[in-house]
Amino acid sequence: MKYWNSTLRKMDEYVPGEQPENLDQYIKLNTNENPFPPSKSVLEAIRSAVNENLRRYPNPTGNTVRELFAAENGISADNVFIGNGSDEIFTLIFRGFIEKNGTAAFPYPSYSLYNTLAQGNGIAFETVPLKKDFSYNLDLFLKKAYDLVIIANPNNPTATYCSVEEIDRFCSRFKGLLVVDEAYIDFYGGSSLALIKKYDNLIVTRSFSKSYSLAGLRVGLALANAGIIRGLVKIKDSYNVDMLALAGAAAALKDTKAFNYNIEMMKNNKEYLEERLEGLGFISIPSRANFIFTKHPGVSATEIYEALKEQKILVRHFRGDVLSEYIRISVGTMMEIKTLCKALETIV
Repeated sequence: MKYWNSTLRKMDEYVPGEQPENLDQYIKLNTNENPFPPSKSVLEAIRSAVNENLRRYPNPTGNTVRELFAAENGISADNVFIGNGSDEIFTLIFRGFIEKNGTAAFPYPSYSLYNTLAQGNGIAFETVPLKKDFSYNLDLFLKKAYDLVIIANPNNPTATYCSVEEIDRFCSRFKGLLVVDEAYIDFYGGSSLALIKKYDNLIVTRSFSKSYSLAGLRVGLALANAGIIRGLVKIKDSYNVDMLALAGAAAALKDTKAFNYNIEMMKNNKEYLEERLEGLGFISIPSRANFIFTKHPGVSATEIYEALKEQKILVRHFRGDVLSEYIRISVGTMMEIKTLCKALETIV
């Protein structure tokens, strides 16, 4: 394309899950959104923030959200950075925490946006395979002197988990910077957050998109030692998170009752979906997230994906080695799950 620079020409494009305009006509189980709405207190906080103060800039570092999260998790606000979704945080890490001649490494299969953002920022990277059961072998990331490693935990799209003990051992041996993307950690716990007090080469990221039902607000957190947080603040856009997003995120952190209720509802629905899929002959990877990575031995993933889409049921199907054999199903409402399973009965 005219005016594109060499980086833009060469980089792969990340393709998000489909977001149809006529959303109310679909059962949407393809982008791991929370099937339950934000709490009433969150919606009220956002509505209250729609006032004449919108003519002002928001707090540039989102101090209220930082302080709330820090107090809830036994860390200092100096250890918390708020970003425009986790995706902005990854971009800032590529821009400010690895030299242009450095090399990053990511698991495969995993969240392909890591690859895209590395390319967009001119950072060379390599992929390191998961085990056959899709679990992590962190020792493989020690085979070379990588400057930056990003792992999703639980992983996306496989939903597999790496223990805190394994991450602890890895950090003690790894000389570069490790980023642990915990977008889905709230559903089953097991966070590595406490390790930021022990290691200065660890960044843990969190998202309000999944467990807090706020994907539309685009709010993410980075948790690390104060020096890394100061660097993120220095390199970010001046006002990177808007006033309405800050209001919603703060209210979400305060409403622990609604948060815990939604988590339990999601887990109950997921358990039901797992049982139904097993009854239909699907082979699923054990999941610690709000989605299931699964395949059927008798029908291809492509055929299942396309047949469901014809019935206006969206699940995620990826291209690439191993990935293409599976579909990823986000956990929906009970009614959505039952409709999905009825359609799958016919397909398989």
